[in-house]
Amino acid sequence: MKKITLLLLFLLSLKALAQKEASYWYFGNNAGIHFLDNGTVQTLTDGQMTTNEGCSSISDELGNLLFYTDGRTVWDRNHVIMPNANYLAGTGLLGDPSSTQSGIIVPKADDPNIYYIFTVDEPHHENAATYPNPFPGPYQDGSTIPASDDGLNNGFNYSIVDLSVTGDNGSIGDVTTRNVHLVTYDDTNIEELKYKCSEKITAVKNAEGTGYWVITHFINKFYAFFIDSNGVNETPVISELDPVIPTSGYRRNAIGCLKVSPTGNKLAIAHTQSGTQTGGTESNGMVYLYDFNNSTGVVSNPLLIKENGSPYGIEFSPSGKKLYASYDTANVISGIYQYNLEAADIPGSEIFISDTPQSGTLQLGSNGKIYRAVVASQNLDVINNPEETGVACGYQANAVTLPAGTECFFGLPPFITSYFFASIEVENTCLGEESQFTLLVSNEFDSISWDFGDGSPTSADTIPTHTYTSPGTYNVVATITYAGEDFTFSQNVTIVAIPIANDAPNLTLCDISDDGTENFVLSNNTEIILGDQNPNDYEVTYYDSLENAQNANLPVNPNSFSNSSDPQIIYARVQNKSNTSCYAITSFMVSTIAIPAINAANEERICANSNSYITLSSGITSSQYTYEWSTGETTPVINVNRSGTYAVTLTNENGCKKTQVITVTPSDLAQIESVDVVDLVDNNTVTVHVTPTGGVNTTYGYSIDMPNGPFQESNFFERVQPGIHTVYVSDVNGCGTVFKQFSVLSIPKFFTPNGDGVHDTWDIIGMNLKFYQNSTIFIYDRYGKLLASIDPKSKGWDGTYNGEPLPSTDYWYVVTLDDGRVVKGHFSMIR
Repeated sequence: MKKITLLLLFLLSLKALAQKEASYWYFGNNAGIHFLDNGTVQTLTDGQMTTNEGCSSISDELGNLLFYTDGRTVWDRNHVIMPNANYLAGTGLLGDPSSTQSGIIVPKADDPNIYYIFTVDEPHHENAATYPNPFPGPYQDGSTIPASDDGLNNGFNYSIVDLSVTGDNGSIGDVTTRNVHLVTYDDTNIEELKYKCSEKITAVKNAEGTGYWVITHFINKFYAFFIDSNGVNETPVISELDPVIPTSGYRRNAIGCLKVSPTGNKLAIAHTQSGTQTGGTESNGMVYLYDFNNSTGVVSNPLLIKENGSPYGIEFSPSGKKLYASYDTANVISGIYQYNLEAADIPGSEIFISDTPQSGTLQLGSNGKIYRAVVASQNLDVINNPEETGVACGYQANAVTLPAGTECFFGLPPFITSYFFASIEVENTCLGEESQFTLLVSNEFDSISWDFGDGSPTSADTIPTHTYTSPGTYNVVATITYAGEDFTFSQNVTIVAIPIANDAPNLTLCDISDDGTENFVLSNNTEIILGDQNPNDYEVTYYDSLENAQNANLPVNPNSFSNSSDPQIIYARVQNKSNTSCYAITSFMVSTIAIPAINAANEERICANSNSYITLSSGITSSQYTYEWSTGETTPVINVNRSGTYAVTLTNENGCKKTQVITVTPSDLAQIESVDVVDLVDNNTVTVHVTPTGGVNTTYGYSIDMPNGPFQESNFFERVQPGIHTVYVSDVNGCGTVFKQFSVLSIPKFFTPNGDGVHDTWDIIGMNLKFYQNSTIFIYDRYGKLLASIDPKSKGWDGTYNGEPLPSTDYWYVVTLDDGRVVKGHFSMIR
């Protein structure tokens, strides 16, 4: 029959290779390699990790690096430490760089941002000796706490990386859940509690393609944990099988690799030793092969492959037909051995492939080759054709030379082994679409048969298409024939109906802010758009452009959306929650409605000293509006005679409302407290002091001798003429005027008693019956002789003494005023 080859080069034209999740490897001392699409390997120098053994890395399905770890610290794709997974900062994971397989990374089904890091600690005998307290260090090899270890045997744990978050240091992704403990021991057995786990871990996709099995081993039990879209099932499937690896020989008994075949039906384990001396080294290790049921997680049928050696690395060929193991022991030749898993006597099929100085990890690459870690070197050995028997497998020493400054040790990163054989990829899973199926495989095969799970005829096309007639979950089975043997792969494919996006009404809001922009609750249309479709199965998201809706890009907030134009089209995407690529789109409009344009005053004054009314207006008088005052009145204007706060709400024919609040403030007459006069000086000044009646908040105007004004704002007057005056204080809000008389004194400097009616007497200006009536005025000649005593209420002194006129000259006065002032001076009499 015609042979169809689906090697890497063939698959380059397809959407993506499943193997590309294993495109980047980081290991050893800052070492790394990158598998290119043409199957070659590029060495790297950007790794930030230093580890003797344990390490793990993961890429996306397109081969882009996502992150890597030594089981304690996690670096993102830019080699920045994720802050919640930083061992030296106290946030490390509970793996150990000195654990054979300290960690493995598993994606969460149906969520491209979530990954699980499963870790196994190095179960150290010195830690166990101080259980339950941490070992204080230093260890026998001189390493310290906590640089080498935290002094505890932490067992088997998992942490969650979310690539959609950003670390506080800018890392792309961060650990959001750290060190969830999984029980892989008998918690009633103190010896098992002391150690909790071995250093072995592997993972494989389940038979249905819905999730993954993560498997570890401790003493004589395999623990298989299932991970799917629901997360980690923390209750493992436990298989108890030979051999028994006692904890009495730990920590050395814990060493060695565990692998599931890429086909998912076989499991192999390397026990470096099975000693009974704590911390001791013995050459009595063994390699075992088992059957693995990747539907149930059950391990069965133990088969001893080799004993009395010190195996470390273990690996299957891509087809699962060959097994390779690396040994380091005095009892057998150190090196790489091959086993034919199709042989009737598998242990007897052993072929020595190559002598190597030390055992190291064996790891299958995405190009179908197996790589061997060459300890403490800058080299990787390669098995170029692992499906071939014996020397035809093409073992090549030092096939990859790492750059200067980097170094390889015991470990290489493990991966989900399913990445290296085959997986079914399906595109277009919405009902009515033409679904396309691809078997992603790194092996060649002779023929293929597809069963689409709906009773339709099978297809022999390499990349077939099929259209389902009803929604549902179908078990798609691809059977390939290779070298006369059939291999079957299956995966559940769910075909979902394309949802209906029902027409939705336009949303309008009153333009409260009067700027054409309002905050819309788009989700008010969700129930209408869904109709009778179950919201548990479908979701509605909203977008501001058709392109964004079609690409499910940049959804807007459904509960708080501010429109950027008025009106604006909103696109609603209805998608099936189980398959978001199945969707329908509808649209509706959001727009604003103008609110009443109130132009009313927001403050009015009322006179508290009056019972009169003032008019309050809504600012609009139109039959298009309804009016509602806080007083209960419904007219455009109202009359009030009390101070307070009044509100009027106008509603237009569209139901849009606007409320205007009018504050009516009381005003009142002034109370004149005092009039302060500074007189008998060149610049007579007057200051009027008032307080508002009832303590109202108002303003007053001031005027002297002019009851009708004009009034000035200031209560201070300058250059006031001598005499009797009246000050008028008026409330600026029209609530009335009050007044008060005051006197400004002045002493004449001369008088002319000549009978002409002008200045015929000398008197103090500003005195009368009301002002200064109790003052005393004495007049003296230059010799101090008292000439006259003047009554303030009289017309003044006429210039005589005892009825006789006195001559023209200067005379002196002493005035004692009512307010206690004493004023002395002189004046001239001119005849």
